[in-house]
Amino acid sequence: MVEITLYGGAGEIGGNKILVEHQGTRLMLDFGTRMGFASAFFSEFLGVRSNTELKDKLTIGVLPVIPGIYRRDLICPEGVAALSNESYYRILSPDSELFRVPGLITYEDYHREHGRGYLDGILLTHAHMDHTGDLGFLHPALPLYCSKSTLTLVEAIDDVTNFTSEAVRSKRSSIAFTKKGAVPESPRIAHKEELVRDCRVLEDGEAQAIGAYRVTLIAVDHSVPGAASYLLTCDDDRKPLRILYTGDIRFHGNKGTTIDDYVNAIGGGIDIMICEGTRIDSDSQLSEELVCSKIAEEIARTDGLVFVEFSWKDTTRYETISKAAESSGRRFVINARLAYVLNKLALTPLPEHVSVFLKRKGSCLYSPNDYSTSKHEYGYSVDKETWTDDASHYNNGLVAEEITSNPHKYVLMLSFYDLGQLFDLADATGKIPGSRFIRAQCEPFSDEMELDEERLINWLDAFGIGYSLGETPLPVGCTNPGCSKLKKRIERSHVSGHASRPELQELISKINPRILIPVHTERPEAFEELVEATGKEIRVIIPGLGETYRF
Repeated sequence: MVEITLYGGAGEIGGNKILVEHQGTRLMLDFGTRMGFASAFFSEFLGVRSNTELKDKLTIGVLPVIPGIYRRDLICPEGVAALSNESYYRILSPDSELFRVPGLITYEDYHREHGRGYLDGILLTHAHMDHTGDLGFLHPALPLYCSKSTLTLVEAIDDVTNFTSEAVRSKRSSIAFTKKGAVPESPRIAHKEELVRDCRVLEDGEAQAIGAYRVTLIAVDHSVPGAASYLLTCDDDRKPLRILYTGDIRFHGNKGTTIDDYVNAIGGGIDIMICEGTRIDSDSQLSEELVCSKIAEEIARTDGLVFVEFSWKDTTRYETISKAAESSGRRFVINARLAYVLNKLALTPLPEHVSVFLKRKGSCLYSPNDYSTSKHEYGYSVDKETWTDDASHYNNGLVAEEITSNPHKYVLMLSFYDLGQLFDLADATGKIPGSRFIRAQCEPFSDEMELDEERLINWLDAFGIGYSLGETPLPVGCTNPGCSKLKKRIERSHVSGHASRPELQELISKINPRILIPVHTERPEAFEELVEATGKEIRVIIPGLGETYRF
């Protein structure tokens, strides 16, 4: 018997946490942050308390209470027991309820009782936070399986951002004492001992025996490199049972993978298909090639500096814009985060027409010390001991004055968090004449992203940067398209990292599973209509959060 439980990804986009059990072997498919649910409680200015994050998230339901997977030191830091003496009478005692979560069994307690971990492995599909974001709470002894590019990207994200998952490397929480300051010898929580997860890389098409399962990684196309589906095969009543987990998937990127290619790689005979459905309501089937043509046309129509925004983890979009810039005779200037990822993925040295932008930050003097807390801005290294040995960005990168001297020669990557650099790119009047902004990423899908869009438009207007407005979707129940309170949206030059409804219908029809479980979608019930249209006898299960299904 196979049991499948969705602890995330049921009736929501992202946050996939799918437990698959068979004959005592338990595998977790992704362990991502439930972005929508988490944002209902937390925001930029109302964050989780740093040293009680696991307990707080378990208490409020942002994380599921699952036995034998979470680190004990994140609930009760090591060394707390030694503080139970008269010198620290106000310090929480080791038996305080604040060091417990009702009903929770930590990894250490479970291992002590059963001699093994609760999970036999985590199968990670790709390096987006809604699939990786909560991995850092899991004990590092639980092995992580993924592609080489995914592992590289997960580590790179933690190296150069504040939005870290600590999926691979983290620090143990333990009691230490202040050595100086207002109250020396006071206890505090320190994070010094490094914990490194057991990571195991799988190649495309490689099969790996994990307990009762035979797991095969199938490389797919998505908006980050290294994305994968997983095929799980196990014996049930003396016959093989095959489970397909698509992860996030598309068929219109530069990778060139067709639906037939994917179906052939799977091999048919699927019993249970766990299928993503982000774009179940979208018929749009644009291609990355069309995005390239559109961006190239916009560049050709612009006399001055072209700004383009896209995700720094999206190496496909980087290649698209690079091609568009080169065809227009312009140099593509990327940010240091993207350059760092490209280097980690062995995609450097950069092409002749691509350079790195050297930001003015810190003291704003271009002093080497200005980059000491953001070492990747200085060069490709982030190592605290050796980062000054690599001054590639510092020595060879382009600065604002070089770009403003010939703005018509450049396409500059500009992220929302780098808008402050516009001050250095403006003329004496505070404007950037003849310039154009291209937004090559997804539409906003949360209230916070809607607010960021408004702020972005304010910046563009303030500096006289041109842009085109796209259609503004009407809120549910609104009947006035001319309402002055509707949020403006900038036109996109973008294709999604997810399959459209027609592509999903064709995919499901050709896979023809016995059972279909829609995940990573706000409209799982739409799959019933889609399956009906295929004319196939496929049972659709609309999953409930925390519900277990037995097959």
